[in-house]
Amino acid sequence: MAITNGYATLAQFKSWNKIGSTDADDDTVIESCIESASRFIDIETGRTFYARTETRKYSVPSDLRALVLDDDLLTITTLTNGDGNTIASSEYNLWPVNTSPYRRIILKSASTTFWLQDSSSNVDYVISVAGTWGYVAATPTDIYTICLIAANAYYKRRAGESTSSVARVTAMGVVLTPQDMPGIVADTIRSYKGLT
Repeated sequence: MAITNGYATLAQFKSWNKIGSTDADDDTVIESCIESASRFIDIETGRTFYARTETRKYSVPSDLRALVLDDDLLTITTLTNGDGNTIASSEYNLWPVNTSPYRRIILKSASTTFWLQDSSSNVDYVISVAGTWGYVAATPTDIYTICLIAANAYYKRRAGESTSSVARVTAMGVVLTPQDMPGIVADTIRSYKGLT
């Protein structure tokens, strides 16, 4: 199995866990754990931490200047208005202004360009944004680390092991409750949540 858009590699996982075996079946399990951990991070944060090239469609916004994006944008290759005309980069600004990823495309106030419907007066999904999408082009160190931690939790779970637990004081004394994911994974994911 090959890992698709994983935030860690098989070699990194094995080095991190000091695994010296070359068992192909075990390697396949590890690769599956890494890919599962990577998609878990994507789902929980609502973001992807790799760059991907695609075209996304948007409806004409009620604010004829600002187009709010539903994903993190790194670069625009082609911006096509609802009428089929390309909008030049000199006609818009990306927001936030001083950092990426971008979450809005704002037509300049001095521009005579507005977001337009298509020739059939359709406003739904007529604007297309072709470009590079993702939170960053290369995986951040903390995402790499929590991918290893989460993949390790998946890997150990197959043998019934828990990688972390929470201690709770009850009337019966201290009770350790296993967690599916270590707390550091949840804390790091929380810091990346939110698409606006």
